[in-house]
Amino acid sequence: MASRTGAGVVPRRRNGKQQACEPCRKAKIACDHSLPVCSRCKRKNLSAKCIYLPAPMTRRSPSSPGPAKIGKEVSDSPHTSATISSASPIDTHKRDHIISPPECRTPIEPGRIQSGGFFGPTNYSAVFVENSDNIGNDIQLSNDSDTLPLYDSLQAQNFLMLPSNEFRGSPRIALGVRILRHLPDEKTCNFLIQRNFDTSCHAIRLGEVIMTMSRSLWSMWGKELEEPRNTEDLERISAHLCKNSETHFQEAEDYEPWIAATTGANLRWEAVGLVFSAIAFSVVSYSDRDGFFTTQSGPRKDRRHFALELKDCVQSCVTLSNYMDYINMLMVTLLLENLILTTILSGDASLLVWRQLGDLVSMSTALGLHRLSDDDGHVTFLSQIKKRLFVLVFHIDKGASHLTGRPPALSYRYTRFRVPLDIDDTVLIQGWNQEGRITSSTIPRARAMLCIISDEVLEISLGDPNDLKSDRILSLLDRLQETYLSLPSVIRFSPSDAYSHNTADWVLWYRLIVHLSFLEQRLTLERLAHKIQILNGQSMIDCALEMLKLTNLIWVQRDRFAGHHHDYDWMLMCWGVPSSGVLCVEVLKQMKSPSASEGLKIPKSEIVQNLSLLIGFLEWIIPGAGNYALCKRMSQLVKKILDQILNHSPGSSQQDAESKTLGFEENGFAGVDDNGMVGVDMNGLDGDVGGFGNLDWLNELDWSRGPWMNLDGLT
Repeated sequence: MASRTGAGVVPRRRNGKQQACEPCRKAKIACDHSLPVCSRCKRKNLSAKCIYLPAPMTRRSPSSPGPAKIGKEVSDSPHTSATISSASPIDTHKRDHIISPPECRTPIEPGRIQSGGFFGPTNYSAVFVENSDNIGNDIQLSNDSDTLPLYDSLQAQNFLMLPSNEFRGSPRIALGVRILRHLPDEKTCNFLIQRNFDTSCHAIRLGEVIMTMSRSLWSMWGKELEEPRNTEDLERISAHLCKNSETHFQEAEDYEPWIAATTGANLRWEAVGLVFSAIAFSVVSYSDRDGFFTTQSGPRKDRRHFALELKDCVQSCVTLSNYMDYINMLMVTLLLENLILTTILSGDASLLVWRQLGDLVSMSTALGLHRLSDDDGHVTFLSQIKKRLFVLVFHIDKGASHLTGRPPALSYRYTRFRVPLDIDDTVLIQGWNQEGRITSSTIPRARAMLCIISDEVLEISLGDPNDLKSDRILSLLDRLQETYLSLPSVIRFSPSDAYSHNTADWVLWYRLIVHLSFLEQRLTLERLAHKIQILNGQSMIDCALEMLKLTNLIWVQRDRFAGHHHDYDWMLMCWGVPSSGVLCVEVLKQMKSPSASEGLKIPKSEIVQNLSLLIGFLEWIIPGAGNYALCKRMSQLVKKILDQILNHSPGSSQQDAESKTLGFEENGFAGVDDNGMVGVDMNGLDGDVGGFGNLDWLNELDWSRGPWMNLDGLT
């Protein structure tokens, strides 16, 4: 029998609990930690295999000593270094961790994530983490291991572009040639760009401008870009674009001189990058089995490969645009488009997304978008576009901060926030348009008004818990409600909209998005109010249930929003998972102690129905989605909690035994902690209690890789 760690002592995990023997750990059942052999292994005649390893789930460096059996249990999968190139100095990070011995290891502070960065109190899974002591502090929430592309990046990771007066043969020209080779043919290009803006998916982001740039590109070099493309022609085009990108972009206030400065002979890499981004957004909006891909050749028949190829071209255009360290509105717009594409393809929890967000915010503030001057009654094309652009940057910064629980990069206190007018590019009307239409500025204007409240919500959520004041929370709740009700009725959601034939699909989409954004901020405030016990939790439950139902509604009516399927995994992380966590915790709390929930109306049946729908939604996410792995893990977690809810029925001895198996025995429920959160304490459970056991195995999981739950052993 293999030697044990120490002299007759069972090793302990970082949370202080005794380590299970290997057979019990793999079977995910309770171990009594007996020496030299545990009781279960004696019964099963597994004495020879009953060993206790100090850290069975820990990755070790090749030189680290350890028992011989560890080698076949844990192995590091090699990762290729090819990845989507980034303008950041370092685009890849090692995922192999050299773990020091337990006695030398620095304790991981609560909320610290080993390889995905820090996730704070507002992150998408915070409700689950705060309410389960058995999950521990090492949950892998990042999805970085799934972000690698399936092809070689256009740029090597050490790609350098030093200033030079020589064009031909320079790495800049060579990179530009490779970008131009990836440009689809004119017919496909025009079709995808037109479709992108016809579906109203991105009408708020310079739709007409990008279409004008595309027409200019093909009118200038349509002949040279015909297939097969000649290298010398492409070098000449690339050199022309590089030379234009070296000059400062003079941004005129009016549209005609502004667009003339970036089209025709003045075309720049920023403009080409925006054309590629529009094509990429159109591609990701298709389903994997859409007939469009049968018209493509080679690897482009695969939707994800085609999208990654276009995304890499966008990133390469960012690199070429950065050559002379100039900054302009086109550059910031290109960084914004590139960031959104990265979230779609790499996942919202990716560190690559967080780094690119930092670049975007830095460029925005360097351009002065956060300190725009007053219009003084004079409204121009450039002033309105800058306002729209900064609103989007501010909105994304708040959304990313809320999703990850990290401090936002922008603060309302240090900005001169200017809300854009709700006008078409050709119509100038003060304030909201009076025609009851959704224009290219309506949604940015609404987001701007909600983001101002969101900034304060994040300030109190991520700040010192001792600074929480009841009057400020209640004031923010009132202001949030007033702000939402002040929005035009054309973008406010009504339950009758969901099944009304008079509501266009794209109008319903925007109404749902705005309403869910409102509920997201409200739920955060409701949780804070419940935590410091200034509200009894009823309004929190109602808000979470409404949020979950609307999230499920988007999936139930997914045929109406086919052009937005690539956004669904992000919506689940922002709205589906947090709302379901609140409802799961409250139902479990009521099951354990009905008296503690006295006075609360918890519609258990409706909650269970919507949780079941949520599981279907989570499992519907395709493997190519950036947050696919996260959705799969959350699906398994919600399933497990739903099993506990449905299988718990107190009243008989048999039912009480089942309740004990699931962890709801008299002394096994932790109740409400000092923060008002509910947890489950499984320390009192011993013996073989079935397939799920005492849930200690959750402490030993590496959530960065799936599947995290082995269902084959369940009976």
